[in-house]
Amino acid sequence: MNERRLARLAAQIQETLAQVLLRDINDPDLGMVTITRVEVDAEFTVCKAYWSVLGDARARQASAGVLKRARGLCQRTIGKVIHTRTVPHLEFCYDEGLVQAARIDQLLGELKKEREAREAAQPPAGDSPPTPPKPEG
Repeated sequence: MNERRLARLAAQIQETLAQVLLRDINDPDLGMVTITRVEVDAEFTVCKAYWSVLGDARARQASAGVLKRARGLCQRTIGKVIHTRTVPHLEFCYDEGLVQAARIDQLLGELKKEREAREAAQPPAGDSPPTPPKPEG
């Protein structure tokens, strides 16, 4: 399958999964889950749906369990929506990229604060004390 068609199918699958999670799954353990991206292999046999959730590790575990149980429903719905000969095997994968991006943002913020504190402690370059005149001799 060509890359453009795979990209279009991946976008369609991502939209379908988001709608299924929003409308069809009524599990209180499902947190604020976002499907961040969908990757489909070249043979259209495996579809990896990357997701993230607001909250801590407990919310992540609870949402992972709900997604695992809802995989069959999601895959059947994808099969009804996309018009292909086969339906790829759906896998839900937690997206570590957002967690890492938040950590990098936090580290950059800490570095900025340290730099500002260091600059505040040093006198400005233009306000150096005057040097005494050299004696003539």
